[in-house]
Amino acid sequence: MLTKRQKEILDFVENYSQKKGYAPSFEEIKKHLKLASVSTVHFHIKKLQESGWLKKQENTARTISVSEKEPLVKILLLGIISAGQPIEAIEDKETIVVPKNKLPKGGNVYALRVQGDSMIDENIHDGDTILIKKQNTAENGDKVVALLNGNEATLKTFYKEKGQIRLQPANKNYQPTILKRGEEISVQGVLFDVMKTSEAEQLAEVFILPSKKDTQQRGKISNYLNNIYNGDIMHVLKDLPDNSVDMVFGDPDYNVGIKYGSNNYTRDFDDYINWYIELTKESMRVLKNDGNFFTLNYPRQNAHLRVKYLDSQFPHINEYVWVYNTNVGHTPKRFTTAHRSILHVRKSAKNKFFKDAVALPYKNPTDKRIRQNLANGSKGRMPYSWFEFNLVKNVSKEKTYHACQIPQKLTEMLIKSSTKPNDIVLVLFGGSGAEIALCKNLNRKFISAEIDKKYCTLISNRLSNGFIAPEHKLFRGRKRIET
Repeated sequence: MLTKRQKEILDFVENYSQKKGYAPSFEEIKKHLKLASVSTVHFHIKKLQESGWLKKQENTARTISVSEKEPLVKILLLGIISAGQPIEAIEDKETIVVPKNKLPKGGNVYALRVQGDSMIDENIHDGDTILIKKQNTAENGDKVVALLNGNEATLKTFYKEKGQIRLQPANKNYQPTILKRGEEISVQGVLFDVMKTSEAEQLAEVFILPSKKDTQQRGKISNYLNNIYNGDIMHVLKDLPDNSVDMVFGDPDYNVGIKYGSNNYTRDFDDYINWYIELTKESMRVLKNDGNFFTLNYPRQNAHLRVKYLDSQFPHINEYVWVYNTNVGHTPKRFTTAHRSILHVRKSAKNKFFKDAVALPYKNPTDKRIRQNLANGSKGRMPYSWFEFNLVKNVSKEKTYHACQIPQKLTEMLIKSSTKPNDIVLVLFGGSGAEIALCKNLNRKFISAEIDKKYCTLISNRLSNGFIAPEHKLFRGRKRIET
């Protein structure tokens, strides 16, 4: 099975080779398809070689050529199907290509993208693409696309039993859906194949900034998942639907004159605060009612945000402090600032919060009350409102040439406290990609934007490779390498 991007690369290689008698270089493929980096091309070429669509040519400058394979055909990709709780049927239409010999003889076929984990014991995972033969009947044991109540689609194993229909998940954490006689169900088709789509393939795509839309034309949140847009985050925010993300994390420019790449985004302080308020308004609009918004900044900036906007709009606000060690301490007439403010804003008192995921060991486990807590199932104490994490220093394995990075252990704690796997995290500023890489590793979906193209390339490579490439790292002393 080929992804859309792999098909584009394969077509370009084939057409180029027929015209010129030799294959294009990776740089030519990158330029033609407007990809973020050569490493993205290398990733897809490797996948095409592993699956037999391209073959290596030894002892030649251009080392790839097209293999003879079964012809490809296009089929409709009709949107997202839930492999979890039923979700509203989606009508977005794209196409994908598959080998002709994979398709059953006779009948219409279509594809759906899987969302959820209720079929993982059948090796159907979140992000996979399933191929469906369109039909309105099913036999016991068939994996079917079923439409419930006329507008909720789900993927489950079908069983017709006495007086009822059972839609059985393949995950012990889910209960079957039981439909009694008279309840509405419509079989939309039967699964005949699964296209395994690795997370890296989904994350290595080109960065595209969505077009601006008015509030009546905002897209569906599924269109934005696992994308990093090269452009202004305000542009992306205004495009997202209301109440659509589970967590928002922001580490905005502190407006202190730091250069990001070749640009300096410093502005008048009052203008900065007005921008910060607008950023927060849009962030709270797209946040779900049970979601959590974290914004990290200097104490003064966050104080202005609270007084001029947040305190009058959202009663459920907590302020935390990130404390870090610094060996500078040269301020002559005051104590050295060695902390940042983190505002935790909730839309309601019923926000999701998973304290067991971030609980710390008790400092006095022999205390009688603590022993009782442990006996009652307590996982430990909650972290205090001051978080002590070291700065990402120049010699750290996390450090890139990006000017400002937040320790991954800090953002990991915030993500784990506020989300579960498959929840959606909006990372307002892509930066070095540290928070986005965490979302990938923690199995959270993400949306992000980065205004500087150079950092977009860094993020793309980081997600494709699973590590920070040497050319994007900041090394000790004179071994600093920049692109």
